[in-house]
Amino acid sequence: MRGMISACLIGVGAVGAASAQSPSQPACEAGDAEACIRAGTEYAEGTGVAASVNTSIPFFLQACDRGKAEGCTSAGLLVINGAGDVPPNPEAGMFFFEQACKRGDEKGCESAVTYLTADNHPARDTSKVVDLLIDGCKAGSMWACGWGSRAALDGYAGEYPEMTDLSKAAIIAEIGCSKNNLSGCVVSETVFADPDSALFDAEKSLKYSQINCDEDIAESCNNLARIYYMVEEIELGTAAYEKACSLGMGQTCADASRMRNYLTELAEYEAVEAERSEAISSLIDAGRYGDAVSSAIHQFGSTKAVETAIQAANSAGAMSSINTQDLYVVASWFSSGNVRAIADAEMAARGTGLEGSFGTGTNSAGAAAARWDDLYGSSIPTARTYSGPASAPPAVLGAGDAAAQVREKYRYAHCEMAGSNTSAAVCR
Repeated sequence: MRGMISACLIGVGAVGAASAQSPSQPACEAGDAEACIRAGTEYAEGTGVAASVNTSIPFFLQACDRGKAEGCTSAGLLVINGAGDVPPNPEAGMFFFEQACKRGDEKGCESAVTYLTADNHPARDTSKVVDLLIDGCKAGSMWACGWGSRAALDGYAGEYPEMTDLSKAAIIAEIGCSKNNLSGCVVSETVFADPDSALFDAEKSLKYSQINCDEDIAESCNNLARIYYMVEEIELGTAAYEKACSLGMGQTCADASRMRNYLTELAEYEAVEAERSEAISSLIDAGRYGDAVSSAIHQFGSTKAVETAIQAANSAGAMSSINTQDLYVVASWFSSGNVRAIADAEMAARGTGLEGSFGTGTNSAGAAAARWDDLYGSSIPTARTYSGPASAPPAVLGAGDAAAQVREKYRYAHCEMAGSNTSAAVCR
């Protein structure tokens, strides 16, 4: 690299041209890169040796060659506008900055962009900025990752529209995010989350929205909630809305509260249903089919539990164990279907009359209820109709979000991403 750099310089002296050596020069010449930085500074500032910027520059470049990229930046700062006994050389100065940036030096990248975007400066060339910063980001400059991703996304908020290039924004933003540059993660989410963009990627959108929400970015939590609601992951979506609300995004608070209330009601209903199911299953497992039907009717008032118990009794050939009065209730609760057919068959075998032998209409639900009242002097038990929340409240989605193909891409991404699959029902 030094040969190329030297060719760009005019009037740069050789190492050792000064009348005396700087204190750090011997160590630099022995291969110490840090000593080369010190030697360059000593010559530039006249510390322990006669001041000569011209003499300092080769020491800075040796440091750069030996892994100290800031050496190239130091040389560029002295050369680009001229300093001391060195005349201005914008071409060489920019070359030094570019070399420093490509080696990951933060100041080198920042200095390069400063002059590449400077109005009326000979080094101005905005077409080089994004590609240079991609290299700088790869080499480890977080400044390059952040500035470059924003420049490629929207021309740095429209200041440099000629830099806009979404494909390059995607490249540098992902590199930056992988190096824990939050700006890169935010730009990645923006690039990949737009359903109308050719770069839309459901998996990456979900990934970067989650990363940014974890970093307490409220808008990302809101985006994440919309994605989860889209794929019917209500619990995850509600948690994301709640976090967005806690981070100050007020418009999400009402949705978060509404969804949480729904989930609370659903959990309470499911707990009751699980208790009922366990009780009925225990009786069935014990062969107590009549007790299972009776509990389903009189204790729980659950048509679902009755259906389970009747079908189990029928499969076991144990319909005879069910009380006739409970068969009347079954006939009242089920106007048609398999359960009613099973009950009718058993009542026909017993000669109860509800199978229709007494004429038209006697096997209706009303006839069963009337027979119960006639036999027992009271109203027939009624099923309890509560079945939990009717449905989840609708989530607020954008027009692009709601497209079926977008929804399916997000569902697939959610179910494929490691550690993301929390709902087997959603991913079946």
